[in-house]
Amino acid sequence: MISETGQVAANLEYVFETKVFFRPERCIFGPLPGGGSQGYTPCSGGEIYGPRLTGRVVPDSGADYADVRGDGVIVINSHYLLEADDGTKIYINNRGYLVPAKPGEAELVDGLPQPAYFRFTPTFVVPAGPHEWLGRTLIVGAGQRRANPDHSIFTYYAVR
Repeated sequence: MISETGQVAANLEYVFETKVFFRPERCIFGPLPGGGSQGYTPCSGGEIYGPRLTGRVVPDSGADYADVRGDGVIVINSHYLLEADDGTKIYINNRGYLVPAKPGEAELVDGLPQPAYFRFTPTFVVPAGPHEWLGRTLIVGAGQRRANPDHSIFTYYAVR
């Protein structure tokens, strides 16, 4: 679609969500040269639901790797293996940013303070077949933290 100004318009289409559960073991080390620290949080599994993909997050198939910069911004680099309901294995790598909210400004969800910004762009490695659209579609995502049990909900949108 081309707008009145001649620009190509982009729209977002909701395609699926993942609920990723985390193990209590976390590893954070630093300070690193130049400041900041590095973190690692293993996933214990999860679920996938939505109009274009359903299935599960394969237990113990990956983790969130967080580079906590000196300014407090967390650079996200998470890796997981997904399994669609039809058995197709799909590798996902989310890369993006989590910006903590300033003290007193965080939205609370179930009593847990939410980041001010939690966005990412995933890439996929997927075999030929019904889910190969993931490997040729630009997808963006937004995250939300949850507690009891410790998990995140990642919502994915295809850019159209």
